[in-house]
Amino acid sequence: MSIGWIIFILATLGWHVGLYGMFKKAGIEGWKAFVPFYNTWCMVEKMQLKKYWFFLQLVPIAGQFISIWIAIKFVEHFGRFGVGHHALTVFVPFIYFPYLGFSSSERYAGELVVSNYKKTAVREWVDAAAFAVVAATLIRTFVFEAYTIPTPSMEKHCSLMIFCL
Repeated sequence: MSIGWIIFILATLGWHVGLYGMFKKAGIEGWKAFVPFYNTWCMVEKMQLKKYWFFLQLVPIAGQFISIWIAIKFVEHFGRFGVGHHALTVFVPFIYFPYLGFSSSERYAGELVVSNYKKTAVREWVDAAAFAVVAATLIRTFVFEAYTIPTPSMEKHCSLMIFCL
Protein backbone atom coordinates (compact mmCIF):
# COMPACT_ATOMS: atom_id res chain seq x y z
CA MET A 1 0.00 0.00 0.00
CA SER A 2 1.45 3.36 -0.99
CA ILE A 3 1.77 6.34 1.32
CA GLY A 4 -0.88 8.15 -0.73
CA TRP A 5 -3.50 5.54 0.13
CA ILE A 6 -2.57 5.65 3.80
CA ILE A 7 -2.96 9.44 3.87
CA PHE A 8 -6.28 9.17 2.02
CA ILE A 9 -7.64 6.59 4.48
CA LEU A 10 -6.48 8.59 7.53
CA ALA A 11 -7.98 11.80 6.12
CA THR A 12 -11.30 10.08 5.39
CA LEU A 13 -11.40 8.55 8.87
CA GLY A 14 -10.47 11.88 10.46
CA TRP A 15 -13.28 13.65 8.61
CA HIS A 16 -15.93 11.12 9.63
CA VAL A 17 -14.76 10.63 13.21
CA GLY A 18 -14.68 14.41 13.68
CA LEU A 19 -18.12 14.72 12.11
CA TYR A 20 -19.31 12.03 14.54
CA GLY A 21 -18.30 14.23 17.48
CA MET A 22 -19.79 17.33 15.88
CA PHE A 23 -23.07 15.50 15.25
CA LYS A 24 -23.29 14.38 18.86
CA LYS A 25 -22.73 17.97 20.05
CA ALA A 26 -25.40 19.17 17.61
CA GLY A 27 -27.92 16.64 18.89
CA ILE A 28 -27.74 14.37 15.84
CA GLU A 29 -27.16 10.66 16.27
CA GLY A 30 -23.43 10.08 15.79
CA TRP A 31 -23.70 7.05 13.52
CA LYS A 32 -25.27 9.25 10.83
CA ALA A 33 -21.89 10.94 10.31
CA PHE A 34 -20.52 7.74 8.76
CA VAL A 35 -23.17 7.40 6.03
CA PRO A 36 -22.12 9.25 2.85
CA PHE A 37 -24.60 11.84 1.59
CA TYR A 38 -26.94 11.10 4.48
CA ASN A 39 -24.53 13.00 6.71
CA THR A 40 -24.89 16.14 4.58
CA TRP A 41 -28.67 15.62 4.50
CA CYS A 42 -28.60 15.64 8.32
CA MET A 43 -26.50 18.84 8.32
CA VAL A 44 -28.86 20.55 5.87
CA GLU A 45 -31.86 19.58 8.04
CA LYS A 46 -30.19 20.65 11.30
CA MET A 47 -29.19 24.02 9.87
CA GLN A 48 -32.65 24.46 8.32
CA LEU A 49 -31.21 25.12 4.88
CA LYS A 50 -33.34 24.73 1.79
CA LYS A 51 -33.41 21.08 0.72
CA TYR A 52 -32.22 21.90 -2.81
CA TRP A 53 -28.72 22.56 -1.39
CA PHE A 54 -28.45 18.85 -0.65
CA PHE A 55 -29.40 17.94 -4.22
CA LEU A 56 -27.09 20.58 -5.73
CA GLN A 57 -24.11 18.80 -4.19
CA LEU A 58 -24.84 15.89 -6.53
CA VAL A 59 -24.06 18.04 -9.61
CA PRO A 60 -20.67 16.99 -11.02
CA ILE A 61 -17.74 19.33 -10.27
CA ALA A 62 -19.85 22.21 -8.87
CA GLY A 63 -21.30 19.84 -6.27
CA GLN A 64 -17.92 19.58 -4.57
CA PHE A 65 -18.02 23.30 -3.89
CA ILE A 66 -21.58 23.01 -2.57
CA SER A 67 -20.45 20.25 -0.20
CA ILE A 68 -17.62 22.46 1.04
CA TRP A 69 -20.09 25.32 1.55
CA ILE A 70 -22.40 23.05 3.58
CA ALA A 71 -19.45 22.03 5.78
CA ILE A 72 -18.50 25.69 6.30
CA LYS A 73 -22.08 26.55 7.25
CA PHE A 74 -22.06 23.67 9.76
CA VAL A 75 -18.83 24.98 11.30
CA GLU A 76 -20.47 28.41 11.59
CA HIS A 77 -23.15 26.78 13.76
CA PHE A 78 -20.32 26.09 16.20
CA GLY A 79 -19.70 29.84 16.34
CA ARG A 80 -16.67 29.73 14.06
CA PHE A 81 -16.95 32.52 11.49
CA GLY A 82 -13.35 33.57 10.85
CA VAL A 83 -11.48 33.09 7.61
CA GLY A 84 -8.99 30.87 9.45
CA HIS A 85 -11.75 28.55 10.64
CA HIS A 86 -13.18 28.37 7.14
CA ALA A 87 -9.72 27.67 5.69
CA LEU A 88 -9.23 24.84 8.21
CA THR A 89 -12.62 23.44 7.18
CA VAL A 90 -11.64 23.50 3.51
CA PHE A 91 -8.01 22.35 3.68
CA VAL A 92 -7.67 20.14 6.79
CA PRO A 93 -11.15 19.04 7.91
CA PHE A 94 -9.70 15.68 8.96
CA ILE A 95 -7.82 17.55 11.72
CA TYR A 96 -10.22 20.43 12.38
CA PHE A 97 -13.45 18.38 12.64
CA PRO A 98 -12.08 16.08 15.38
CA TYR A 99 -10.99 19.20 17.25
CA LEU A 100 -14.49 20.71 17.04
CA GLY A 101 -16.13 17.38 17.76
CA PHE A 102 -14.11 16.28 20.76
CA SER A 103 -12.66 19.44 22.34
CA SER A 104 -14.39 20.24 25.62
CA SER A 105 -14.11 23.97 24.88
CA GLU A 106 -16.11 23.76 21.63
CA ARG A 107 -19.91 23.75 21.70
CA TYR A 108 -22.69 23.66 19.14
CA ALA A 109 -24.13 27.17 19.17
CA GLY A 110 -27.01 26.76 16.73
CA GLU A 111 -29.00 29.04 14.49
CA LEU A 112 -29.24 31.90 17.01
CA VAL A 113 -25.50 32.55 16.86
CA VAL A 114 -25.46 32.39 13.06
CA SER A 115 -28.41 34.77 12.71
CA ASN A 116 -26.80 37.29 15.09
CA TYR A 117 -23.43 37.29 13.29
CA LYS A 118 -22.71 40.28 11.05
CA LYS A 119 -19.83 40.25 8.59
CA THR A 120 -17.52 43.24 8.35
CA ALA A 121 -17.24 45.11 5.05
CA VAL A 122 -13.74 43.70 4.52
CA ARG A 123 -15.01 40.17 5.06
CA GLU A 124 -17.83 40.76 2.56
CA TRP A 125 -15.26 41.80 -0.05
CA VAL A 126 -13.01 38.82 0.72
CA ASP A 127 -15.97 36.44 0.36
CA ALA A 128 -17.05 38.12 -2.89
CA ALA A 129 -13.51 37.90 -4.30
CA ALA A 130 -13.21 34.23 -3.36
CA PHE A 131 -16.56 33.49 -5.01
CA ALA A 132 -15.52 35.40 -8.14
CA VAL A 133 -12.27 33.44 -8.44
CA VAL A 134 -14.04 30.09 -8.04
CA ALA A 135 -16.84 31.04 -10.45
CA ALA A 136 -14.41 32.40 -13.06
CA THR A 137 -12.28 29.26 -12.82
CA LEU A 138 -15.28 26.97 -13.26
CA ILE A 139 -16.69 28.99 -16.15
CA ARG A 140 -13.35 29.24 -17.92
CA THR A 141 -12.56 25.56 -17.41
CA PHE A 142 -15.90 24.06 -18.34
CA VAL A 143 -17.42 26.58 -20.73
CA PHE A 144 -14.72 28.32 -22.72
CA GLU A 145 -11.71 26.01 -22.72
CA ALA A 146 -13.88 22.94 -23.15
CA TYR A 147 -14.79 24.14 -26.63
CA THR A 148 -11.43 25.39 -27.85
CA ILE A 149 -10.45 23.36 -30.87
CA PRO A 150 -6.87 24.09 -31.84
CA THR A 151 -6.36 24.03 -35.60
CA PRO A 152 -3.59 25.35 -37.83
CA SER A 153 -5.89 28.14 -38.99
CA MET A 154 -5.97 29.51 -35.45
CA GLU A 155 -2.19 29.80 -35.19
CA LYS A 156 -0.60 33.22 -35.49
CA HIS A 157 1.06 33.76 -38.84
CA CYS A 158 3.57 36.39 -39.73
CA SER A 159 2.88 38.10 -43.01
CA LEU A 160 6.21 39.89 -43.25
CA MET A 161 9.38 37.91 -42.76
CA ILE A 162 11.17 40.94 -41.30
CA PHE A 163 8.92 40.96 -38.22
CA CYS A 164 9.05 37.21 -37.73
CA LEU A 165 12.66 37.12 -36.61
